[in-house]
Amino acid sequence: MMRRLKSHISVLWITLLFAFSSGSPLSAQVQDITQDGESVRIPFQTHQDFIIIRATIFGNLELNLIFDTGAQHTILFNRIYTDIFGVEYDRRIPIYGADLSRELHALIAHNIPVKAAPSKPKNMSILVLEEDHSVLDQLLGKSVHGLLGASFFADYIVEINYRRNYIKLHHRSSFKQPGSNYHSFPIEVINNKPYVKGNVRLNGNDRTPLRFLLDTGAGLPLLLHSNTHPDLEIPENAISGQLGAGLGGYLKGYLSRVPGLELWDHQFGDIVTNFQDIDTMAIDFRDLNREGIIGNQLLNRFHLYINYTDEVIHLRPERNFDEPFRYNKSGISVIAAGPELNRFYIANVAEKSPAWEAGLRRGDRIVAFQRWPSSFMSLRFITNRLERQEGNRIRVRVEREEDRQTHTFRLRELF
Repeated sequence: MMRRLKSHISVLWITLLFAFSSGSPLSAQVQDITQDGESVRIPFQTHQDFIIIRATIFGNLELNLIFDTGAQHTILFNRIYTDIFGVEYDRRIPIYGADLSRELHALIAHNIPVKAAPSKPKNMSILVLEEDHSVLDQLLGKSVHGLLGASFFADYIVEINYRRNYIKLHHRSSFKQPGSNYHSFPIEVINNKPYVKGNVRLNGNDRTPLRFLLDTGAGLPLLLHSNTHPDLEIPENAISGQLGAGLGGYLKGYLSRVPGLELWDHQFGDIVTNFQDIDTMAIDFRDLNREGIIGNQLLNRFHLYINYTDEVIHLRPERNFDEPFRYNKSGISVIAAGPELNRFYIANVAEKSPAWEAGLRRGDRIVAFQRWPSSFMSLRFITNRLERQEGNRIRVRVEREEDRQTHTFRLRELF
């Protein structure tokens, strides 16, 4: 029998699948959003391995949007942002959230001016969630208002520089090929989403060829849809529970490692991998177009240029290419709450994990961490320390009901 340790690891990703199969209801016209007719450089921040861009709609409403190559369309999580401008909606459509099983509904809004500073505004048709089901604020510790999808940027060659925290959109007509230290590989673009083929080694030297979505809306290295291929068996030492959260709520699956991934003439060994089953009652595998996802924890090891029109990617390894893949080694999942997202709670604790053995429990409010009071902390501060090397000592002071108590433990590998 496979050993399954109940766990809740803060691995986040987002994906959407439209419930209709005919052509997209959102048409787009090519508009020049560059500053000089050649390119525009858009700065970003990273939070929990997400790319967060500061954007505005209607010229003055500032929003935090996730830059998401895995989303075909730009999406707002809450209709209040468009209702206050008196936006009229075209129609209501069903979509699937991040777990690919729960059906949500979105409203289509046309001619919405979207600007990702310092770009020029682009009048776009966007999707607006009828109800806000996102719990991303709690998992990221930062307010997030939507996704900036390919409808905004796919007309350009998209450069992503993770090391210097910028995205640059290049006009194809003026784009100069990157230097000789970059290598080019084919991609397949389906519905403005980029896919790549690679091989996964699951047992010994056997290679399983798979197709992956290149998804900057995924704060993880690798995700495999375990019921899309007969070779994708979940390892016996995998941790079961919630992988994180996305649109529609929390995600269930497993976390483990796979021996190897071959991608773009590079070898990745002992890669932290998320496993998720697809609900075949809700999704047809033929509509999914993939067996897995490559997310930011792997993509950020490269300097990338994605050419949607010519279906090619140019890339160069970065300095962090050989760094080990990170994950939370404590067994606890921490969320941020409150209007300022500055109150921290333990959302779940894995049984038999270091944190469980130390006495921490779900619902505990963190009042101090590593001797720092919670008023001086951010969620990023906490999660970064829970992802450090095995053997690191963690000290947490929590409030449980009206009692305050201190717990200590050491990080260790969970699988």
